Amino acid sequence: MIRSTKTWQAVALTAVAGLALSACGTTDTGGSAGGDEGGADCNFKIAAMGALSGPNASIVVPSVDGAQLALDQWDGGDCEVTLERFDTEGDPAKATPVATQIAGDESFIGVIGGAFSGETRATKTIYQDGGIPMISQSATATDLTQDDPVEVFHRLVPYDDYQGAAIAKYLLDEVGATKVFVVDNSEAYGEPLADRVEETLGDSMVARDKTEVGQTDFAPTISKMETAEPDAIMYGGYIAEAAPLLKQIRDAGIDAPFIGGDGLYGADFGNAVGEAGEGAVVMCPCAPIEGDSTFAADFEEAYGGAPGAYAAEGFDAMTIFLKALEDGARTRAEVQEFVSGYTGDGLSKSIAFDENGDVPQDQVSYWAYKNEGGTLTPEVEVKPEG
Repeated sequence: MIRSTKTWQAVALTAVAGLALSACGTTDTGGSAGGDEGGADCNFKIAAMGALSGPNASIVVPSVDGAQLALDQWDGGDCEVTLERFDTEGDPAKATPVATQIAGDESFIGVIGGAFSGETRATKTIYQDGGIPMISQSATATDLTQDDPVEVFHRLVPYDDYQGAAIAKYLLDEVGATKVFVVDNSEAYGEPLADRVEETLGDSMVARDKTEVGQTDFAPTISKMETAEPDAIMYGGYIAEAAPLLKQIRDAGIDAPFIGGDGLYGADFGNAVGEAGEGAVVMCPCAPIEGDSTFAADFEEAYGGAPGAYAAEGFDAMTIFLKALEDGARTRAEVQEFVSGYTGDGLSKSIAFDENGDVPQDQVSYWAYKNEGGTLTPEVEVKPEG
């Protein structure tokens, strides 16, 4: 949960005091990643990689803005750090050359991202080979850490085995569903998420179907729904396809409750789905931001709106990298060691990483957000079992 104003102010004062005592810019640990003389041993860049444009940008941009806010509020002493944004549109093919560029530039000492699971899967070995630590604010595919872990990858959100179980629990306990129609987008994020929902629902799933990324006509899926007569619909995918799918579901006269994963958690969701999305639910491992948080006020002052998807996680990711520099880290290997062993209270949660770079199980929690008048409003906290 986002901490209150008083707590955050105390932490901010502690951070400033710590910075005043740090040896930032005066270490003698060797050559600089920035390569310049005289104090340039603390000149670095941090990359943010994700969909910064296109129909899914609202899932990513707030987190990058949150990272920039953390950097803007940091008193780095003699350190000079910049955040460099790389727009991959969430496409693994576009993310791969970006990762190669970042990994090959020694002035980068950390990556915030990838934001999406597909681009993360395509790039994490590149970053591993370059020894550059990653902190993802929103990539949730289970296999990223459970099937093929790499040392440099960390994330601030639980993986999709937990999310799928949380969605299923919501459908069973909150909706009371007994005939759920499950749909996924046949992609690295949506398909395994739907698999986990199916596994957890058991006999309460009445039918399953697949769509494709970029699809706009969902007539075959709608026809199957009409036959199945579900009492709830679950979709694993992103806003770009969820919006036309949901509109066509409602146009067909199917009024079953609709729930999606965190791939739909973006400020654009309400606008994209329109009236057809009223009452739709989005599950997200992002806790609501408390109304008295200075983070919310600071974010709105800086960017003209309330913090959106994963803004707090982006702030936390940047903060961890900056604390590594405060601690004296000056190489990728030193930053990697600091991040892997990091523990502390963040805006989004109490932060720690297990041996695979994941959120420890006791910190796993989800919130169901209901679309009300175009705004995703927190409805209920859901803690998946086991």
